[in-house]
Amino acid sequence: MSVQLSETERSRLRGMARRPRSRKQYYRARALLDLDAGRPIEEVARVAKVGIERVEEWLDGFGRLRLAYLDEPAGPRAGPGRRGGDDEDDEA
Repeated sequence: MSVQLSETERSRLRGMARRPRSRKQYYRARALLDLDAGRPIEEVARVAKVGIERVEEWLDGFGRLRLAYLDEPAGPRAGPGRRGGDDEDDEA
């Protein structure tokens, strides 16, 4: 089993592997890059410390959603739920 990445996808996955937002994103990006490079799925699963079935799930998810499959939230400080500076509790 393998994956064919475009140059844009390859570049984005390399960035995710260098600076992942989560461990999950790192392992998925690394696995997809390794499969694109022609490494056997058994080796990719062993390196990621998961079963072959899990790597196959990653391939299926990526096949359906492409890079959106690896999207992670920006972090705890981004988006709704972030506390503003106007809260009374902030006064000390």
